[in-house]
Amino acid sequence: MPSNIAEVCRYYGKLCESTGGADEYACNSQQCCEDFNSDGRYGSYESAMCIRECLISDDMLFFKISDLSYHVLTDLRFIAHIHCYAMCPGGKLIGIMVYIKGLPDSCSESKKIFDNSIEKDLSSFSSTLRKLEELFK
Repeated sequence: MPSNIAEVCRYYGKLCESTGGADEYACNSQQCCEDFNSDGRYGSYESAMCIRECLISDDMLFFKISDLSYHVLTDLRFIAHIHCYAMCPGGKLIGIMVYIKGLPDSCSESKKIFDNSIEKDLSSFSSTLRKLEELFK
């Protein structure tokens, strides 16, 4: 695994520490981030790195908006995954490969957070989409 993957993914560990462990997603994402495509199973290193960096960049943007609830932040993080897979060169192919081959085991807890959040309240997710549209008008 190239050393810069660990450096990039360390963002999640630092975020987990800064929230005292309250940010479940951050606390469960560092290892997932490091393991994602570390064996080349989904495609190119460059595409996977773009997705990592995009997700972290979006996450940093979300933290500049100080009044987000944890539920809205979780919704935005899910939307960021769609954005980053679509935006990064080769990202759509990686998304297809993830669907076919499944995520690394270290990503299961992060995925559960998304699944639980969206399944619990689709109306809240729709509300988050509307808020996001307002932010970028």
